[in-house]
Amino acid sequence: MDRRTWNEPVDERIVADGIFLEQRAVLRITGGASLLVAAHSGALWITESGDNRDVIVANGRSYRIQSNGLAIVNALEPTRVTISAPLGIPARWTIEGAAPGGVSNGVRIRPRRRGAQTGRDLWAWVLRCYRAGARVARNAQQSAREAARRADIARFATQLDARTRRDIGLEPFHSPVPAERAEQYRWSHDYSWPARENRFI
Repeated sequence: MDRRTWNEPVDERIVADGIFLEQRAVLRITGGASLLVAAHSGALWITESGDNRDVIVANGRSYRIQSNGLAIVNALEPTRVTISAPLGIPARWTIEGAAPGGVSNGVRIRPRRRGAQTGRDLWAWVLRCYRAGARVARNAQQSAREAARRADIARFATQLDARTRRDIGLEPFHSPVPAERAEQYRWSHDYSWPARENRFI
């Protein structure tokens, strides 16, 4: 079915789209109250258990099933069928198709079992646990890398002399040793800007 020709309200969801039924093919629907059966070509004969009426649905028309009992949808001629359901009802219907002569035509629509939902919930929980574990592992690896980096810096700093460590900021510039303090003063005095200006002028 071309969705652009779908004229039903937007609060309907498609249950089965474009089912082709040969002449005298049958759809057996149980638990299908509120399902809308639409014929987009050909003609259908619909009857429900407990209802003496027989409904003929011709090309471009539709019929909404009234009860949850057995409903028989019989194709009076080759017909293309679309079945939809309101959004507010749970999926409790079963739709089975049979070709002329009673042989299955491959149409079989059943609601999902609760076990499938439980399985999806279990897999979602496993995935959440995996992601949480992966996050913890990444944090641990990052902490290990940072610790290794700090150890490398400390090992590199031990290989430098005191003046180089002070120059790159690993140690305070002013030393408590008097001889080193005197050397620092002489170095700062010799290379201060006024001294350089007087020397080169």
